[in-house]
Order: sequence, then structure tokens, then C-alpha cells
Amino acid sequence: MSCGARLTIYALIIPAFFPEKWRGPMLWLIYLIGIALAIICAKVLRLTVFKGQTTPFVMELPPYRMPTIKSVCIHTWQRGWMYLKKAGTIILVISIILWVAMSYPKPGRDTFAGLNSERVQQAKLEYSAIGRIGQAIEPAIKPLGFDWKIGTALIGATTAKEVFVSQLGIVYTVGSADESSQTLREKLQANYTPLTGFCIMLFCLISAPCVATLAMTKQETNSWAWAMFQFGSLTVLAYIVTAIVYQIGTLLIG
Repeated sequence: MSCGARLTIYALIIPAFFPEKWRGPMLWLIYLIGIALAIICAKVLRLTVFKGQTTPFVMELPPYRMPTIKSVCIHTWQRGWMYLKKAGTIILVISIILWVAMSYPKPGRDTFAGLNSERVQQAKLEYSAIGRIGQAIEPAIKPLGFDWKIGTALIGATTAKEVFVSQLGIVYTVGSADESSQTLREKLQANYTPLTGFCIMLFCLISAPCVATLAMTKQETNSWAWAMFQFGSLTVLAYIVTAIVYQIGTLLIG
């Protein structure tokens, strides 16, 4: 399902590749695809992983009353502290690991000779562990229409989906880019087709959610197995669907 973080990606990609009259329908289409896939996946899981007799769900609703400022503050504090205590540690650890992978190893200082600050950032990212992984997986993501630059941004987006945009900004040396960066959009237009742009949105829609979601899945199910199942199954589903769309689209266009 599309969240606010994914909307940042759509806000960058749609204006970069599609004319104004198609921007609304394209955004609507992405949300519609997410809803349709959610219904299909729920049905498939019900017939496979969760097959069998369902347990009736009964919940007694409390009487409705106008909330007081005191009760709102107490519940906000309790829920916020619960989130920090349960998921905060997991999110912090994984985020630190990803940050280290994006920052190290560092290239030699002579690598930066004659480069401006933006090119220096690109060189650091390309030399980092995540940059190397992105280049290593390029043959695997080629059927999706992606190159190592998109792969690197997708890996960085594991921390949070909106990081995808800033990662692309670093890769294409446009500085601190956001979803409204016209320079970054022009770079994307020069390097990719509208089909690739659509496939980027499709993969980001379906693929594994961010670290916070995985952490909460682990806490709610009390099992890393379910969190990893969520991560792996959604990533595989995103790969299959995106590859099919890109290959069929390439045949129709070509």
C-alpha cells in the first residue's frame, strides 16, 4: 500500500516522465495497482499460508466520550514510549548499519583531486559498500530496466522510502535533491524512458517496506521469521511484477 514516503518518489518520477494531463491518472493508477495487489495477496495467503478455519473476532467497543486534553497527552506519551522502547532499538541498529554501508569504505584522497563537492559525494557513494553492491546486482536488475544507480538508491531506501530521492540526487551529483528538484528530473529524463520511470514506481510500491515497518512486524508477531517473510516475499513479488511489466512494455514499444 502506498504511504507518504512512497508519495515522495511518485512526486519526483511522474512530472519527470509524463505530461501534465497524465500526471493525475498515473498517480491514481499506482494507488489502484497497490489496492488490487493487496486484495489478491490477501486471498492467496488465505488459501495457502493461513488456510483453515478462521477464529471469530469479537471486540467490545468502549462507550464513546469526548476526549480530554489530559487523556490525549497520556495516551500519546504511552504509545510513543511503547514505539521507542519496542521498535526504536531495532530501527536504530539497522539504520546505523545502512549508514555505515553508505559511508564506508572511503576512497583515497587523491580520488577527489579536481572534483567539486557534488562529484566528491558521488565518488564516495560509488566507492562505498552500498555503491559496490549496487554495481554487483546490476545484471540482476537489468530485466527491470534498472542500472546500478537505481539499484544503489533502492538499497538506501531500505531505511526509509523517501531516501530513494536523496540517493539519486547524490548519484547524479545534483546536491541536496528532493521530489521537486527540476535538475534531478532532467537527469532522469536524459538517462531513462517513461517505461523505466513507471517501473521504478511499481517496484517501490510493491517491494519490502522500510525498516520501521519491519521492526513493528517483528514486535507484533514476536518473530523475525514473519518480518523476513514479509521482506523477502514482497521483494520477490516486486521483482516478478516489475520484470513482466518492463519486458512486455519493451516489446510493445519496440
